[in-house]
Amino acid sequence: MTDDIDMEAVETAAKRAEIGARAVAKRFNRSDHVGPSIACASCGGKAHYMGRRPKTFTTALGEVRLERAYYRCNACNTGICPRDRALGMEKTSLSPAATRMVGFAASECSFAMTSSMMKELAGLKVAPKMVERIAEALGTEIAEDERQRVEVEPPSGPTMYVGMDGTGVPARPSEREGRPGKQPDGSSKTREAKLVTVWTAEKQSEGTPEQGSVSYSVGIESAATTDKELSPFAQRVEREARRRGFHDAERRVVLGDGALWNIADELFPDATHRPVSCETAPVEQGEGDL
Repeated sequence: MTDDIDMEAVETAAKRAEIGARAVAKRFNRSDHVGPSIACASCGGKAHYMGRRPKTFTTALGEVRLERAYYRCNACNTGICPRDRALGMEKTSLSPAATRMVGFAASECSFAMTSSMMKELAGLKVAPKMVERIAEALGTEIAEDERQRVEVEPPSGPTMYVGMDGTGVPARPSEREGRPGKQPDGSSKTREAKLVTVWTAEKQSEGTPEQGSVSYSVGIESAATTDKELSPFAQRVEREARRRGFHDAERRVVLGDGALWNIADELFPDATHRPVSCETAPVEQGEGDL
């Protein structure tokens, strides 16, 4: 008879036994000694073997304690564990899979909620502060990747649209320091996030653009172009338009308001320009957000 088996209890017991985690630890706790010294990536000097050091990592399978070869460079006082680097866990206590899980959850909800979800759904203890650090580090990597890599797609329709706008978002006091605003003391309580959207609307559902055709790119950055180069936001607009194949579309339309209209003239002089007026109050801008 199997009707009386508590399947959830079985699953929980197997998870707590950390069978998978123990198998991972056994696999990677073999010797990773690579010699009496290795090159130091920080200063180019020599890092000398100092024995083995333990560290507990949080993986998708649970906590794993690894004993790793440890090297130290006396010239720049840097410690190196080659195994951490090889496994993608250098300067972190989370495995790549656990990091991906945290990043995905943090993109959908708060740091505190992500911490709770990791514990409830995956049985992993990841403090809210660690979630914040991981999310910020991943955000930095994603932003750098967005700037460096542009993989051009064919246009998703004969008519492509580029839209540009900005809106105020709450910011920490340190990020608003020295920026004029509309508070009684003349300071600002927001920064302006600028958004570029690219889409097609050949097929519509209840008046909305074709599902899956819309992409967004946003940043808190200047839209003021200098004589030498495009503004950071104009460069973002150009990258996203190029990425989506906007320049190769049969018909190209740019929508935006007056504050960002110079970008349309700079980047898309041959496209159809359609000014969009906003009847709501203008967003509060910081001095460096223009």
